[in-house]
Amino acid sequence: MYSSFCLIKNSCAVCSAIKHFAGSRECGILQEDVYTAPWPLDPKVSPFCGKRAGLLEALSGGGRYGFDEPFVGKDCTYRWFSTPEICMIIERFNAITFVGDDIAQSVYSAFNILLREDLALGGLQQWTMSDEDKAKCRCHNQFLDIECQRFAVKSSDDVKKNDSGDRKGSPYFCDYVPHEFISVNSVPTSPASQTNYEDLTYGKSNPWQPSPMIFSFGHGSAFDTGIATRAIDEWSTLATGAERNIPMLFISPPAFGINKAPSSAPRTGNLAAWNFHTEMAPVAKEKHFDVLSLYNLTLQASSVDGERFGEEVALVQAMMIINWLSKLETS
Repeated sequence: MYSSFCLIKNSCAVCSAIKHFAGSRECGILQEDVYTAPWPLDPKVSPFCGKRAGLLEALSGGGRYGFDEPFVGKDCTYRWFSTPEICMIIERFNAITFVGDDIAQSVYSAFNILLREDLALGGLQQWTMSDEDKAKCRCHNQFLDIECQRFAVKSSDDVKKNDSGDRKGSPYFCDYVPHEFISVNSVPTSPASQTNYEDLTYGKSNPWQPSPMIFSFGHGSAFDTGIATRAIDEWSTLATGAERNIPMLFISPPAFGINKAPSSAPRTGNLAAWNFHTEMAPVAKEKHFDVLSLYNLTLQASSVDGERFGEEVALVQAMMIINWLSKLETS
């Protein structure tokens, strides 16, 4: 058993959280397909994780009650926050950065989908896309079609400059706090990436108000723990150099799907992904990162090629990050 509660589908507590999103019907994504409301077996015990450490342990160790069934935490689980609740969570921060490889980018795209309430194109820069691009890259293809990923949102500033004032893109439900995806493809990272991070975090007036950083480099390092360790060292040093309150979360990579081609890297598949997590988790914790593993989340999830997962998985990943943000102290 992954948890000490039973699961109730179609609960009114969560059934309307994404139903009103643009593209909800078109994309065929229902709330009950991605999240199931927990019902505690003991009414005196909350099914939701109380502490940050317990949340990360539950999410890293959770699972599904069948292939493509909603993911639940182990012993306790996460909340599915409404958009106004998400806004209340993120408004407590100076800035939020998603740093690293394609996993960080995918999570950031889903983060934007939730804040823009747009399942069809909310993770993309609609203002740069032709009508043909928009037709091709809708819904799941935001994550599944490699050609579409070049349109992925890079920062909140870009969206705010091109929102629905001239009908070029979906606006944010709230836009108080800047956030950005910073691509990292090498160690050491490019001067441009360092500058983007420093510009977003170093100049904030209140040094005690947190500027969380979400970091992923499993795919970026090709599961090379030596390279990943150097990347963690570099980015923890950058965060420390801000002389600010920078909570850090290290994301371990997802599992590969059952249809991964044997010839595609890494040859050892899920063994490589799992070994990377077990070796890098203590390294990240030593550098004061919290750790979230996406391995169990994707182990029983459908994938088009064994490596890329659809919009439902990305939305759950983003909601996991939002739950982590909700547990951070802001005093």
